[in-house]
Amino acid sequence: MARDKSGGLKAASLILRIATVALSVVSAVTMASATQPADAGSPAALSKVSYSDYNSFRYSVAANVISAALQAVAVYLTTVHGGRKQEAKAAKSLAELVDTAVQVLLYSSSALSFAVVDFGSCGGRCPGVCETAEAFCWRVRASGAISIAAAFALSASLYIKDVPISVSLDGDEHKSGPGCGRGCHCHH
Repeated sequence: MARDKSGGLKAASLILRIATVALSVVSAVTMASATQPADAGSPAALSKVSYSDYNSFRYSVAANVISAALQAVAVYLTTVHGGRKQEAKAAKSLAELVDTAVQVLLYSSSALSFAVVDFGSCGGRCPGVCETAEAFCWRVRASGAISIAAAFALSASLYIKDVPISVSLDGDEHKSGPGCGRGCHCHH
């Protein structure tokens, strides 16, 4: 007798979606707190280095905040449906669009964060920001890693939601069900 585990899979997918929201917020906070006084040997113009000095990192903060908000909307859309079938279908379609936007924001945010080593280095011809502000660069990279973890959590959530998984409790997984007789349960 095969037992459907879709309730457990839905719960796992929901937990991963909520983790995406939380990780996006943590990434934004980590980036927003990336500030470090410049080393003593730095030019006088650089008294401190901050994420806000770089448009790319301001984008990263905004992208993570927006992705958290959008994913919270997607959590709502996937868990709270209207009673009508058309409303549920529209909510599912909108959630898929939101999921795609969130993935784009998270992947682009993490890519910018990982490129911090190149900021200010003029293609390696002069010392970059990471030469004078190692702790700053560490926080920026950590933010990127958290963004990519959020993107992976969302991808795993979508995978779990979309891949049918059934568990056989008494070895009947090879018996064919209704359909073609080949065990695929389809209707040719």
